[in-house]
Amino acid sequence: MIRIIFTLILLVPWVALQAADSFAKPNVLIIYTDDHGWADLGTQGVNREIQTPHLDQLTRDGVRFTRGYVSAPQCVPSRAGLITGRYQQRFGVEDNNKGPLPLEELTIAERLKPAGYVSGWVGKCHLDIGSEKGQNKESRLLREHMPHHQGFDEYFRGELRQYYASHALDGTPFDDAPHLVNDHRFRVVVQTEAALSFLDRRATKPEQPWMLYLAWYAPHVPLESPEPWFSQTPTHLPKERRQALAMIAAMDDGLGRIRAKLKTMGQEQNTLIFFVGDNGAPLKAGAWNGSFNAPLVGEKGMLTDGGVRVPFIAAWPGTIPAGTVFDQPVVNLDVAATANAIAGLPTDSSLDGVNLLPYLTGQDNTAPHDAIFWRWRSQAAVLEFPWKLIVLGNHEKFLFNVTQPDGELAIHSRLAEHPQIVARLQAKLDTWSATLQPPGPPEADNGQDNRFFATHVHRKAEPLTTQPRNGNTQTAAENELVNIDGWIARNGAIVAQDGMLTLSVDANAPKNARPFIANSNLNLAGPVTATLRIRARTEGQGPAKLTWRTKQDSFAEHQSSTFNWPTGAEWHEVQIELSEASRIIHIRIHPPQAATGIEIDSIEFKGRDSVTLFDFNSVPK
Repeated sequence: MIRIIFTLILLVPWVALQAADSFAKPNVLIIYTDDHGWADLGTQGVNREIQTPHLDQLTRDGVRFTRGYVSAPQCVPSRAGLITGRYQQRFGVEDNNKGPLPLEELTIAERLKPAGYVSGWVGKCHLDIGSEKGQNKESRLLREHMPHHQGFDEYFRGELRQYYASHALDGTPFDDAPHLVNDHRFRVVVQTEAALSFLDRRATKPEQPWMLYLAWYAPHVPLESPEPWFSQTPTHLPKERRQALAMIAAMDDGLGRIRAKLKTMGQEQNTLIFFVGDNGAPLKAGAWNGSFNAPLVGEKGMLTDGGVRVPFIAAWPGTIPAGTVFDQPVVNLDVAATANAIAGLPTDSSLDGVNLLPYLTGQDNTAPHDAIFWRWRSQAAVLEFPWKLIVLGNHEKFLFNVTQPDGELAIHSRLAEHPQIVARLQAKLDTWSATLQPPGPPEADNGQDNRFFATHVHRKAEPLTTQPRNGNTQTAAENELVNIDGWIARNGAIVAQDGMLTLSVDANAPKNARPFIANSNLNLAGPVTATLRIRARTEGQGPAKLTWRTKQDSFAEHQSSTFNWPTGAEWHEVQIELSEASRIIHIRIHPPQAATGIEIDSIEFKGRDSVTLFDFNSVPK
């Protein structure tokens, strides 16, 4: 259902405003973040750790799309779809190994040029990278596909420390452009300054409309600890999480500086701003960038919502009603179509996106899309709200209702319950797939995709009475209990509330039975360091302890570590060393006997090859 909050003013279409005013055509600012999880936007209301005041203000000044999607779960195809407004599978850029962006494809910049726009590019590109394997990105860089060959008049193209630029940050044009600029400062700061430099040059010609594509390279790895933002993050969190929060905060401050600049230029109400993530956050061991997708299921590289549903905001003060919340699905392809429309250009049937303005101003109360499609590697999907069909290779299908409260997935796929819906969506997907390059279904099989679904979908689908993840077995008494992010309680009950896990005593438990929590879905390469952020209202008798088992030994005498459980109102961080050479598959945490008011904010296990974090701030209520 579309929920639009209208301001108590009469909305006048922007075209009518332009007819009465000779001011320039609207400017377009497109901000695209990198591996930025859906949860990490303050106004999503998922995680209280995230602090994004300027982004939150942007949503208050415009619209937050609760179901904003991108056309791929990976950066190169997602960016190709955004910059062209077309399904990138139509021209063969289906994954990161299928670049570069073909020169014959029209970009937003090329479309807007006949309308008199000057276009700028700042930050990450990757659409000018060749597909040769076994070479680093710099050696695969194709200069003939750089932004200035794709319609962009000015550019500061680069991700980390090196940039190819048309202008210096002080605005001086380079005679030898594209000129290589080395800048070793934190990348978000450099890219923000490049965006501000572009706006400085626009201020000298206020009558000329402009479009700026700002592709911040954050919070993508390599992670950094930029100041002053890193010092402002909660110290109890894992370093990766703190770094992600710091990098997102840097982008947020950058947005604040850019919006302040637009106000100084007198262009605040003449600029349409889009803020969109390029795909979901990666969560697998060794790739996690500190960002979260909760409560969505899946991660970067998957066509479940965790991989393709992202932060998605638009603002155009005076045109888009402030405080709008839009619940129908939209997609990154809509950005180009919307820019094309507000520039006064004729509708182009080759664009797969739609102009969103009529839906946001109340002129059209229908849904923007009949269906949204994906094909990536061995996965294909179609979303006909609220139903989403996902095809995995030639061996599995899943049907989900994306309105389920735990994110995209219900506890099980609805495939068998709705054969008619499955048949209809499959027919739509087949018809769309036939128009692609190459036509047809996705790859027959892909090992990484299978592992993704084994991790995020099959495990979610298993009732607690079946074999849990990693092939571990649970004791019979630990089945049929409330499960919160893999944790269950014995001799007590657990509840996720107010951003923490609370453990209470079961009044029906045997006398002197100690309540504890357990997780049998682990795969930790020992030795392991456990970090608990905990507290208790009252002291108990004796020490707390953490016990574990492996496939070789089950809670043996040596598989136990004792520690003190702190009491009082303050949170305390406790580290426990688990001296274990094998892989730990099951852990129990025992508070002191008779202690009450047991509360846990987070649990982290740092093993030999990975970090596993349970952050109960992020558990959906």
